Amino acid sequence: MENIKLTIATLCIILIWAGHSFAQNPPKFDEFGDVNCEDEMARLDNLAVQLQTDPGTVGHIIVYGGRFGRRGEARARASRIKTYLVKTRGVDASRILTIDGGYRENLAVEIWMWPRSVGVPKASPTVELKDVRFKKGKIKKRDYYHCGEMY
Repeated sequence: MENIKLTIATLCIILIWAGHSFAQNPPKFDEFGDVNCEDEMARLDNLAVQLQTDPGTVGHIIVYGGRFGRRGEARARASRIKTYLVKTRGVDASRILTIDGGYRENLAVEIWMWPRSVGVPKASPTVELKDVRFKKGKIKKRDYYHCGEMY
């Protein structure tokens, strides 16, 4: 009888441990490339609604520069996205975290909605900095604004 109780207790501990070991991070909320302004706003509006619905979460926005993009393009996109969410959609700035994801073949944006307690999603660049060929020219001030809006 003692062996059965010990076996059951051991199995319970193993199952609890296995459940924690295989716990997964929340799935990606959205992902897009260099889309037009209206498409980007629609996606960000959807994020804003979800953030308002679930106050315990944080929107993590990972922006990847493209292999043949302009220097600072990802930073400008991240700034523009956060500014739009905060100033136009009224999301608290502390609930939006932008992350420089490095580089991919093309400019890309990943949006993750995670509970504050889970941490920060990991960026997954596919192109090394040494392989990036920046276009000539600088990022213009208007590239930091969403659809030409001035904040």
